[in-house]
Amino acid sequence: MDTTHSFDIAFLGLKDPSSTGRSLMINAMERLTGRSSAECQEYLSRIGLTIFDSLPGDQAKLILNALDEAGVICEVRPKEEVARAVGDAPGGGMIQCPSCGFVQPAGNEECPRCGVIFSKMEQDQVRQMQKDSALEEAQARAEQVRQEWDDRAKQLIEAKPLEEGATSAFNSVLSQEEIPFLLLALAEGSALMTSRQVLISMDGEILTVPYEIIKDVDYGGGLVVKKGHTRLVLHFHAPLPIKGKNANSVTMQLTAEAATNKEVIMDWAFARAYMFGSCGARDLDYRYDKEGHRARCMHCATDHIIDFKNHTIRPLLQS
Repeated sequence: MDTTHSFDIAFLGLKDPSSTGRSLMINAMERLTGRSSAECQEYLSRIGLTIFDSLPGDQAKLILNALDEAGVICEVRPKEEVARAVGDAPGGGMIQCPSCGFVQPAGNEECPRCGVIFSKMEQDQVRQMQKDSALEEAQARAEQVRQEWDDRAKQLIEAKPLEEGATSAFNSVLSQEEIPFLLLALAEGSALMTSRQVLISMDGEILTVPYEIIKDVDYGGGLVVKKGHTRLVLHFHAPLPIKGKNANSVTMQLTAEAATNKEVIMDWAFARAYMFGSCGARDLDYRYDKEGHRARCMHCATDHIIDFKNHTIRPLLQS
């Protein structure tokens, strides 16, 4: 006659007998039994005695793994008797709640300890995996586009190298990742175009204008035009702090020589391809508040934090 083996688990001690080790065991027993912390603390005095009895093999294995991770030293004692009928639950076997870790019969629709509904949690996990995948793909595309513009900057440098010391006035704000490729002389100072942004030295200050923040460009014309200069106005999606104020645009007067670079200036001023929403779309609505720059993806309605200094964007996750 066949017999069904069940197993007892006896408590022999702790790998770490300190207060930290005891806390780990109590937390594990709370999770495995659903009992209070005070009740689980009593198990510490049961050295050599059984703390779980008559368990089916699959349940015993789960509990042993959980106790071992918590630093509990145990002994398994098989016995030839009919195991508890927990394995006869719909679906058979035992499962561990993915939310709280409580071991229970397979087939439960919800966890008796934390109340999570398994089918809903699985759907949420699938949706999160899809979001994570979309974000990874968007970031990969953004990195690819960024590399393409880096390559274009290198080509411009090779065709028309900057003079030695041309970027010295901007060294304090240049990052290692960006590639400076064009210096523009202004009536008010100078501007340096890089693979990431436009740096404008004006009235003793340096203004950083990432390409992503540029909404529109006005080239030439205007009511105030200095003789021999060409007016260039960069309009922003969201205000930038300039001289202690939030400005929606900045105006420069290009010298005659600098103005000959109109094609390059206009090309790069609209190169806003680094910033993607978490779904991969580029349709972003920028804003500026006391916490800094934000962008809302008009495709997936997700808010994002913009770090123009490091040229990064990340979803603003809601708890």
